[in-house]
Amino acid sequence: MNFKHIKRKKCLTLIEVLLSASILAVISAIMLSFFIQGSNLWQLITNQSDLRSIARNAMNYMTQELEKTTRTSPDIPSPNLSIPSKPNNNSVDFYLPIDIDGNGLIIDALGNTEWDKSNKIQYQYVPGLKQLRRLEKGNQYVIANNVVSIEFEDNSINPVLYNNELKIILTLEKVTPQNRTVSVNLTSIVKLRNQ
Repeated sequence: MNFKHIKRKKCLTLIEVLLSASILAVISAIMLSFFIQGSNLWQLITNQSDLRSIARNAMNYMTQELEKTTRTSPDIPSPNLSIPSKPNNNSVDFYLPIDIDGNGLIIDALGNTEWDKSNKIQYQYVPGLKQLRRLEKGNQYVIANNVVSIEFEDNSINPVLYNNELKIILTLEKVTPQNRTVSVNLTSIVKLRNQ
């Protein structure tokens, strides 16, 4: 028998197999760590984006309605917007114009704005529920959840503001499933009607 012609098979030794498995395990752990960090970051960014969207929608809703109100009406009883003094300035009461005389306009024959003085509207912050609500005729509408603070300021609270300006400072906060706190703060200055 000629042993020179027997082919020798190449095999991995046990040490080479264990070393390869260890390297593969380390690389897999590193890749898993990157994946988890990326997933956590994506979740954080998504939560912050959602919270920012909720805050913008709430601010837009309030701004569009409050632009129709006034601080300068001489009418008695006054339809003027009112804010409690600081530190209780987390609510605002106001009235909206309405076509009272049925002429299709919110302006009467004398050129004055017609106000719905029988229908007071209120934006109210409920801290226990972390909600900002709109109250009208006993009905409640939740404008935003996850609210941790809201402040309404006029020139009696913030002298930098003009008489027909209202400043709104809204802060929303949420805890992610990874126990990270995400916070969004928006500020807007609303120009009110001059009457």
